[in-house]
Amino acid sequence: MADKKGQPIRDLQAADFTVFDNKDPQKLRAFHAVNADAPHQDPVHVVIVLDMINTGVNIIAHEREQLSEFLKQNNGELANPTSIATFGETGAKVGRGFTRDGNALNAMFEKQQTEMRMEGRSAGFWGAADRFRLSLNQLGELVSYEAKVPGRKLVLVIGPGWPLLPWSGAEADRKQRSQVFNSIVQLTNQIEESQVTLYCIYPLELGRSTPFYYQNFLKTISAPKDAEYADLALQVLAEHSGGQVLINGPVILPGLNTAVRDASTSYELAFDVAPDDHPNEYHAIEVRVDRPNVIVRTIKGYYAHAQASGQ
Repeated sequence: MADKKGQPIRDLQAADFTVFDNKDPQKLRAFHAVNADAPHQDPVHVVIVLDMINTGVNIIAHEREQLSEFLKQNNGELANPTSIATFGETGAKVGRGFTRDGNALNAMFEKQQTEMRMEGRSAGFWGAADRFRLSLNQLGELVSYEAKVPGRKLVLVIGPGWPLLPWSGAEADRKQRSQVFNSIVQLTNQIEESQVTLYCIYPLELGRSTPFYYQNFLKTISAPKDAEYADLALQVLAEHSGGQVLINGPVILPGLNTAVRDASTSYELAFDVAPDDHPNEYHAIEVRVDRPNVIVRTIKGYYAHAQASGQ
């Protein structure tokens, strides 16, 4: 919750909020404001992920330098309990435990080697499809692991995201679209139930295609016939989780600071789930605040009573 300048708004009460589920106003069952003035009592955990699957070695080296600078800010005192994870050819590596000691975390991460991306996995359509599969599998593993940590988690993925594969969506048959839809349902609910908010810290390289192409796939997916691979893009998942896509050219430090600032103030709203008419029914969520000039970021929706659709 922030004003138009991006500054957190810290004095909202339950009466300031109205929540809509599929456009129907809901009665709040519970309300909790994260205490920004006492972060040790009410911590939001931060997981910084360096994506080594979809990023070249030279770019990763630059990202590591800036990540080190981030960790050493304020004499190494981090605002939130933080850990570092990586996505790579050999699987996701997740930091064990969280710390506010940025210097110690930086020293530990400096010992971890950058994985070389295999050439065969970066070339052509099948290389892109392989990176897509690897990336989604490792994101699912990370979210499942972080579900064990109580409270809200911010997962900041540094990288351009995985291939969107939009050209394959037009040719997808019914079975493929059902498989994609099931993945959308599963991952969307998994992220929401794990209290994870995703961010894409995009290190834009000069000469790349527009980084905003993903916005063509922000639509609601309510049936298998509408599902495309690009609906599982990192950027799409981030915005649907209430997070952001942060682009500051090749410099990632401002994006990291912006994302972590979001952790300083948040509000948890609970209501009874509305009955669903059919399995995997999509429920769109809207949150309004009775105050001018407020920017609300929240989950875009959820799938009720999720189950695999027919093949």
